[in-house]
Amino acid sequence: MTFRGWFTIDGQEFANSSRLLAHLAPVVPTNDTDIAPVMDCACDIRIPYDDTWPDLPAELNHELPYRLDEAPWYNAAVPESAEFAGVWVMEVDGLDTVPIERQISEAVCFGGVAGPSRDASRTVTFSALLVACSNAGARYGLTWLACLLRNATRGGGADLQFFKAHPSGSAADPASLLRTATGVVLTSSPKIVELAGKGGGARHRQASMFRVEWEMVCTNPYLYGQQNMQTVVWDEISEESITWAHAPDCTDTGSCDLPTVYNAECVPPTVELRAADIPVCGGCLPLCSIERRVWTLQAATVSACEEAVVNIRVTNNGEDPLTVNFYWRPCGDEDQCSRVYPMSVSGLPGGMTVVADSITGRPYIDQQGTRQRQVGIVGTPDGAPWRPTLLDTMMCWELVAEAAPGADYSVVIDVRERDA
Repeated sequence: MTFRGWFTIDGQEFANSSRLLAHLAPVVPTNDTDIAPVMDCACDIRIPYDDTWPDLPAELNHELPYRLDEAPWYNAAVPESAEFAGVWVMEVDGLDTVPIERQISEAVCFGGVAGPSRDASRTVTFSALLVACSNAGARYGLTWLACLLRNATRGGGADLQFFKAHPSGSAADPASLLRTATGVVLTSSPKIVELAGKGGGARHRQASMFRVEWEMVCTNPYLYGQQNMQTVVWDEISEESITWAHAPDCTDTGSCDLPTVYNAECVPPTVELRAADIPVCGGCLPLCSIERRVWTLQAATVSACEEAVVNIRVTNNGEDPLTVNFYWRPCGDEDQCSRVYPMSVSGLPGGMTVVADSITGRPYIDQQGTRQRQVGIVGTPDGAPWRPTLLDTMMCWELVAEAAPGADYSVVIDVRERDA
């Protein structure tokens, strides 16, 4: 089971065992501005088994002590929100390995035949305690949790973040254990399966602790590690003079081994009217030169599966529309057959940024942090749809970009390890 002490949905914390225990422990105000009911829940509840991670607040850059008036569920207009201590996940199933579907058909003679393998969506089930100092506080906590989880019912789902293992007692960097599941949707809302009271003077006042269960489905079955952002500073820039090139709309670029035209305003050289072997491709046009840039991927994240997804962010720093082609190749390998994951950015307006997101598989325009739909900007040089980039992290990789000479653009690479 993953570390059950901390979970967020779309960046909003909904379970934190360290916060919950801090709210249950009475805290003496240190000055006149502190109000005891806001500082803690003042519940007399004993925890026989405590597997919290003491360094969690420091890892999250949270200043201690935890205060109820800073809790994500606290609402000063709702008094019972100060009587809710939080959510403690008891058990979570489904966040281990990627489910695989493969049908086996029995053969006529002996044995069977395996069908194609498919990585299926994963179902994640939660069982958690809602702890409060009153029945009203517990009811408020249940409503708050249900409303927060319903955010995962909108659009393509939400991001679920957690630690894949308990960070204590390990030499592993806690940040390396952080994982994100994307495309998470709520399929079954929280249901109460068990009730308990805190006893003492609050007997016969109905339950103040609920055990609840709910179910979510990860439509994207993979778990992704932390972002590893790298700003591309080109190791090598060269210019190649050429006589013939493919037009951007050439339908059969394989008929002649030529580069692709990048600048429609480039004046072609004078071609003498004499017998010559003209390339078969009707889209081949004369062009002056192209600029080729090469960058080596630095210290790629190494995962247990030795693979990582790569997101490419391209910004047009100029005023004219930008057209540029990218591809990856093993370091130093200039064989054309070694090129993988080609990507073409065509007609990107000046000042705009396009992102090829290999996690969702959908390119988009990043307009000051807001995602907008892109049409016809991200593709491939041969017209095929762009394909998400997945690299073997045990190899050395180079990113190659080809554009018109003097094109002003910047590139940022985001490498994230992917668990299988």
